[in-house]
Amino acid sequence: MLNTRLVIVDGIPGSGKSTAGEMLANRLASANISHRFYHELEENHPLCIYDRKIGSLESQTEAMWYQNRVRELFHAFVSDRSRVNEVTIIESWLFQDHLGVAQCSGMDPILLHELAESLTEILSPLNPTVIYYYQVNVELNWRWICDLRGTEFAQGRCGLYTDDDFRQAGETWAKVRDFSCEVIDNWNIPKLIIRNENRDWEKYNRQIVEFLQLE
Repeated sequence: MLNTRLVIVDGIPGSGKSTAGEMLANRLASANISHRFYHELEENHPLCIYDRKIGSLESQTEAMWYQNRVRELFHAFVSDRSRVNEVTIIESWLFQDHLGVAQCSGMDPILLHELAESLTEILSPLNPTVIYYYQVNVELNWRWICDLRGTEFAQGRCGLYTDDDFRQAGETWAKVRDFSCEVIDNWNIPKLIIRNENRDWEKYNRQIVEFLQLE
């Protein structure tokens, strides 16, 4: 296997991250490689902020609080995972759920870049690698995942009701995608960018397995 202790699977919502993480966990188990997979929605997730609801991050005070809290979580996470001899898999909680949320919540671009740079540095002791699902048509992906998961997900969780809502979501998350790719491009670690144009999951799984040298 590729020399890494942390595999980061990320992308915009509904891009296949959880499925890929579960596939990886199964492959590692089949190879008798000790591992820990943290599903995005796992209870008591070590990278999730539970003590405060995140609203606007346009003010410097709120943005600085968010920066510091996220850094605290990542420092604690790396400290914990450094104590065990196993491969860790996380999905969503770097680019989608922290940097993406910060960007969508109005964090100043300078502070956003500072946060991204500090998180990549914090994670360095785990010799990380990134697998990123690049959605070519973001709006179309939102429509697809909402059709798949139903009205409760689309309206209740994501607030998507009208065509304008979907267009706005497409524009907003395309910016998140592009910023994420900028961070990844500048991060000197092994990386795999999967261009998800037609949801060819078998092909993408083969790319991941080959990339991580799990064959």
